[in-house]
Amino acid sequence: MFSEELRTQAAPIMTAIHDHAFVRGIADGYVPREALIFYVEQDFQYLSEFIKIYANAITKLTDRNEMKFFADSIDFILNSEIHPHHVFCEVAGVEYERLQHATPTPKAYLYESHMYRAADTGSLLNILAAFQACPWTYNEIAKKQVREKANTNDNPFKSWIDFYDNADDDSEVSLSDKIFEWIDRLAENATTQQRQQAKQFFLKSCELEWQFWEQAYHQEDWRFKDVLNQANTL
Repeated sequence: MFSEELRTQAAPIMTAIHDHAFVRGIADGYVPREALIFYVEQDFQYLSEFIKIYANAITKLTDRNEMKFFADSIDFILNSEIHPHHVFCEVAGVEYERLQHATPTPKAYLYESHMYRAADTGSLLNILAAFQACPWTYNEIAKKQVREKANTNDNPFKSWIDFYDNADDDSEVSLSDKIFEWIDRLAENATTQQRQQAKQFFLKSCELEWQFWEQAYHQEDWRFKDVLNQANTL
């Protein structure tokens, strides 16, 4: 199955994500306050772009069940995925509303551009492959941390872990599993070149997921941010 190829080739990246200091900090119950704030600022902007790309994907569909999938995904981001942001904000002791106006950092900007590039190909296989890294890696993080019994009542990130472990309303089939099944169906009728292109979109998204944790943990911003900000005032 094509989805198994994707998982296998992404395994080294997934291992690096599990071992990242930010992700291990969630399991251990401590992440520096500055890293939490930086993460929420950037993820809020990233998910706002994610919604737009999902909406764009709907225009490429004719099947109403497929349209509903993307519409439900938009609703999930707007009304449910704010919960893990609130968890980080509560631990950091900051109001969520204060963190919703950041400028995307270089890596966040690259990730958003990568997603738009997938959408611009007009290929649903590419779009799903590029999007899949996000739900897949988060679900894998949560499942591993639950297996490790990291979601104890004394862990301030327990609710974050539980959210991504049960991100599909406690269904036996996770959201990422459903997307992988959809990807497999599309891959059956794709050429070798089309599958290779989709694989590149998926693997690069996985790399960018790791980069997202990395930038937040070290607060990696634009080197010449002051110059960029001055340009907005001219």
